Amino acid sequence: MLLPGARYFSQAPLLWFAREAAQAAGWSALELSERAPADGDPFAWMRERARSTLGATEAQRVVVVGKSLGSVAAPLALEQRLPAIWLTPLLTRPDVVAALNATEAPALIVGSSEDPTWSEGEQPVNDALEIVELEGLDHSLQAEGDPLASLDVLREVVERIAGFLERPG
Repeated sequence: MLLPGARYFSQAPLLWFAREAAQAAGWSALELSERAPADGDPFAWMRERARSTLGATEAQRVVVVGKSLGSVAAPLALEQRLPAIWLTPLLTRPDVVAALNATEAPALIVGSSEDPTWSEGEQPVNDALEIVELEGLDHSLQAEGDPLASLDVLREVVERIAGFLERPG
């Protein structure tokens, strides 16, 4: 299940290639392709849409892939005991960090030391987490002004995602 960020949709590189990696590993992909409404609470909207999207699937194996705003579904992943991949999770939100600290399902989290939603938040501590901290990248995990370096980072992140998805579970 792919959950977008507030301004980072499923057609953007990280989520696009996360979907490609999932399909290459034999997973099907159900994505939330809507955008958070401008006139409401984006966090409540994402939680409701994630729950609804998850309820719409009949898949036996589910992994949640969320970018930024999508990470507010971490408590849902915890509740459902689902493995997850969180790309630039909002570590400034106590509900997200609490869910990451409590999960027993494996989770991959990827962020950058230069991203305030990562660096100014509380770093989760949990043996179920594979934490990848990249240096010098923005909230989209891109190297500002350096598209080739951004492609290198994208490759590294997609390789991590592919490795995570190929694990038995």
